[in-house]
Amino acid sequence: MASISDIGLYKYKAFFLSFAWSGKDQAFLQRCSIPVTRVSSEQILFKNECLVFDQMPKRIGASTYNHETRMVENGDLARYVLEISHLISVLKFCGGEGCLELGRSYHALIAKTGLDGDEFVGTSLIDMYAKCGDLDSAVLIFNQMPRLDVASCNCLISGYASCGLFDETFRFFMKYDSFGNIPNPYTYSTMLASCGTLSAIEEGKQLHAQVVKMQYLPETAVSNALLTMYSKCGVMEDAETVFKCLPRRNIISWTAIINGLYRHEDFDKAMRLFSLMRESGIEPNEYTFTIALASCGSMKNLDNSHLLHALVIKKGMALGEFVGTAIIDMYSELGEMDDAEKQLKVMGILASKVSWNALTKGFVQNEKANEALDAFGEMVRKDAACDEFTFSIILKACASLPSFTSCQQIHARIVKANFDSNTHVGSSLLEAYTKCGSIEDAERVFSRISAPDVVSWNSLIKAYSQNGNPGRAISLFRRMIDKGFRPTVSTLLAVLSACSHSGEIQEGQEIFQSMVREFGILPEEAHYSCMVDLLGRSGQLDKALDFINNLPVKPTASIWKPLLAACRCHKNLQMAEFVAKHILAMDPNDATVYVTLSNMYAEAGQLVNAENQRNLMKLKEVTKEPGCSWIEVNSKIHKFFSRDRTHPESAKIYNKLKQVMMQITGKAYTTNANQLQQKEDSCLFHSEKLAVCFGLISLPAGKPVRIFKNLRVCTDCHMFMKYASLITDRIIVLSDNYRFHHFNKGCCSCGDYW
Repeated sequence: MASISDIGLYKYKAFFLSFAWSGKDQAFLQRCSIPVTRVSSEQILFKNECLVFDQMPKRIGASTYNHETRMVENGDLARYVLEISHLISVLKFCGGEGCLELGRSYHALIAKTGLDGDEFVGTSLIDMYAKCGDLDSAVLIFNQMPRLDVASCNCLISGYASCGLFDETFRFFMKYDSFGNIPNPYTYSTMLASCGTLSAIEEGKQLHAQVVKMQYLPETAVSNALLTMYSKCGVMEDAETVFKCLPRRNIISWTAIINGLYRHEDFDKAMRLFSLMRESGIEPNEYTFTIALASCGSMKNLDNSHLLHALVIKKGMALGEFVGTAIIDMYSELGEMDDAEKQLKVMGILASKVSWNALTKGFVQNEKANEALDAFGEMVRKDAACDEFTFSIILKACASLPSFTSCQQIHARIVKANFDSNTHVGSSLLEAYTKCGSIEDAERVFSRISAPDVVSWNSLIKAYSQNGNPGRAISLFRRMIDKGFRPTVSTLLAVLSACSHSGEIQEGQEIFQSMVREFGILPEEAHYSCMVDLLGRSGQLDKALDFINNLPVKPTASIWKPLLAACRCHKNLQMAEFVAKHILAMDPNDATVYVTLSNMYAEAGQLVNAENQRNLMKLKEVTKEPGCSWIEVNSKIHKFFSRDRTHPESAKIYNKLKQVMMQITGKAYTTNANQLQQKEDSCLFHSEKLAVCFGLISLPAGKPVRIFKNLRVCTDCHMFMKYASLITDRIIVLSDNYRFHHFNKGCCSCGDYW
């Protein structure tokens, strides 16, 4: 083995004194118990040797080091340090740990001592730079090498692939012959992995043919890479064929095919192969268990999940981060959140932020927003690090309640953690504020996002559309197009909704027609429904009916329902009866149809028919969802139902309601106020009125009152909110199941067009 013992110790010492060490290298030095801030010249001599020695997985006899005397026990320091085998080990370590600066310093030493012409050292340098992501340096060394062997080529091609430069990966592979080398099994494994990442199935099949031609298929690494490629590309028939023909199957082979079946949503088959793997004598590793647990969760089979959980415990893997988190995910998919929470507690201090995120996500998915907020609070108390995924999940919980106070509190943490300009977090925060009806906060969040994506644009367009700013929604849509963003299905739905809310018939029709013509997006059920609403809301009932009759798809109940609502609004009882028949033919238990017809009959004076609709509901045991409104006061959600007297403050609430009604009727602003008085018996105690009166007596003066309701607000309550906002000089924000109404000084943001 070549060495350069003629380099004096003083030269070596002076050489390393000339380097400035990076923060990452210093961190490694600290792990070697060397105080970086007080490194003497003598310590600099051996600091990298200590670093490499402590981190090397394999240590040869010559590398036994005495920290007391700083001497190598077999041979002098200079000779040992500069042996080629040692240099190769150091470069391998630098590449594996990503210590680019340390690697560069050794490269300089190699160049100074003339070892850069050595074939093995050159290949190690290419490998080190490629793994550290410095491909320019790797290519430079590659081009300077006097002779290129297959190892050198493989190092560079692997570097391109690991850095995601797949075009360069394939171009380099095509030039392989020009270097006088033949691709070996490792080359094909790398290329097949790239094909899998890109889902480049055609290129993968060509490589498969070459593998067969080169007789590399018996190589386990190649066959596993081939199997993984087909699995990632979703071509499971070919993947299973490869698997059946494998001469030897190891844990990687089994895991690859099981993972492919899981990704292809063939969960039953994935679990059958998991069982066969164990029967063949191969025990699952952590990754295999993770896939099996995910498959069990997707199968919704609680018994099998418990059996698999028991097996994981038996194997001693239940407390590991990956498997433990997979158990939480499995129970979350099954809706067994008590078991999921129990698993997190069992993990104790081993639970990472990924585990906490899984639990929080499980609560949100299972519509347990309050529990999600509690879990987030516990996570913060335990000093678990919050990442962008954490904040995105918990903001979904805030949006689902919705809780404006919680949203503000989470927002403060996001700013403190410097995530406020993050695109994903910003989009989630924007959506949360939109659901809370705070358009001003949504605008501020959007302006802070460093690089808004199409989701961010969609969220703000939707916010404008639902909060009484349809003109701004349409304008923002045009601006989004001008910025080069391509609209999605959600974008166009939000814009069509904005047109519907503002009565922009022509604009809405043009946007609808542009979906296919300009953007290549086929309309979905929601878009058709929105167009029916657009025409029906404006009173063009016949055109809305023609639109439905000429659809390229069979109209569903969701498409007919906006027309029924429009018939009620424009008092077209005859068409309402016709539309109701179509809806009930598809959904005979739709309570809204019976209620709508009953109300329309009553308004038309056909009281017998109105009563018949109510009796028909009882006969068919169809129940109407009760109206429910809620308000957040002092971080607590208070729910109200019509004529509700269960609230502790009921007496004060009803007194306030009586007081407001007296002020409204006493002032007698318009004939509408008199109409409000006439409807007192039937509508006075609707849930939204009780909620707003509770807000008026509970919230500080001047603070907006935010109310949420599960059903569409009725005309009477809408009128009440307008007068209440004028009398009390309060902004009242009411969200029903369709949109937001912002009441201020007697006016509503919807312009009474809702």
